[in-house]
Amino acid sequence: MRLLTTLTLLLLATAAAGETTAEEAFRRARGWTVQIRTSVHQAFAEDEQGSFMGAGLVVDAGRGWVLTNAHVASHSYGQIALAFEDGRALPAERVYVDPYLDLAIIAYDPKRLARRPAEPELECTGIPAVGHLVGAFGHPWGFRFTGTRGIASAVTSRLGPEMLQTDAPINEGNSGGPLMSLESGRVVGINSATMRKSDAEGLSFAVPARFACTILELLQAGRDPSPPAPLVDFAVSADEEQTLLVARSRLPKDAIDLRTGDEVLSAGTRSLSTATELIDALRGHLDQASLTVRRNGVVTVLTGRWPAEPLITRREGLWIAGALFADAASFTAGQIAGSPALMVHHVEPGSEAEAVGLQKDDLVTAASGQGVNSVAELEAAARRAASARRPLELMLLRLTDEDQNVLFQYQHRHLEVSDLARVGPPGPPAPRSPGGQ
Repeated sequence: MRLLTTLTLLLLATAAAGETTAEEAFRRARGWTVQIRTSVHQAFAEDEQGSFMGAGLVVDAGRGWVLTNAHVASHSYGQIALAFEDGRALPAERVYVDPYLDLAIIAYDPKRLARRPAEPELECTGIPAVGHLVGAFGHPWGFRFTGTRGIASAVTSRLGPEMLQTDAPINEGNSGGPLMSLESGRVVGINSATMRKSDAEGLSFAVPARFACTILELLQAGRDPSPPAPLVDFAVSADEEQTLLVARSRLPKDAIDLRTGDEVLSAGTRSLSTATELIDALRGHLDQASLTVRRNGVVTVLTGRWPAEPLITRREGLWIAGALFADAASFTAGQIAGSPALMVHHVEPGSEAEAVGLQKDDLVTAASGQGVNSVAELEAAARRAASARRPLELMLLRLTDEDQNVLFQYQHRHLEVSDLARVGPPGPPAPRSPGGQ
């Protein structure tokens, strides 16, 4: 009887210690978690027009760097403000927005804070096992600095990039905030998404912190963390998970010689199992990538350059009569005849562009009878049309509805040139090495 009592007391003490660890983790998170508000007017294709709220965590207090989601920082130019628990708002700017993972770094001026905030410890080496206790922290539906808890449920690549699945409730306003281990207190993920409650219960997702660590370490070292351009298509398995079997390569001739049928096994000395791990291993090493592949049953090592994905923070667009034109998504390269270079990213409701029938995702094949391969060429064509007091003649390629018997259809439109303006970053372009390092 005495032994049973002793065991009971030990179990109660262990449970109490677990509660204390969870309470301590949430208490500490209040010091380094921020609330973020972003406003976007001229939205690129990844974003919507409007104002949005999310969360973030201070990862470099000396530089004033805050880690958050790309969809919170936005892929577009706009206003960003953040606030600590005291509610004081500080302006912020984008440092880096990743085009592959839902991650971004924004920065505030640390001199405007009376006290330097603490920084969390990131879990940079692994992913919590299934059943591990985790807690999400953020501002769900505007309820500031709120914690919820659950377990790590799985790791999945069914949504695209590899994600940590959890049943911890994640709602609007949690995005960009930390998912913490309630055992170690370390940040194991960056809250990113949830399934609609009408479709599923207890299905939320976070970007594993180990991938954020790679980006942060490269930025702190003054190196470009951009991922490789998505010029290689990998097959998906029957259970909709990623594989590293090359289905098609659209890499240029002077790049690394990946071919259809190659199975990528490792990058350098690092073994790989998903495309996300491959991309993580290649960051910062794009000038001279080294991949071990199995080709026709023979294991061989390939070396060579892999082009980097362009920096989102340096992207340029052109605003004409309520439509934003900018580079077409990278996947169009080699996928569509002629590889149209420009697309419509946004159409302002009630604008002239909407009135003449322009739609988001329209691909631009010609302007005033001439092919256009850059924002600069489209701007020149628009200015010539404005000088001649005639509309800009556009030839567009549009994905058709499901009931059409063709996949794409050409659209011919005339757009009066008004409110013509470049949309781009402030200041001169930042220098960048050819291979993305």
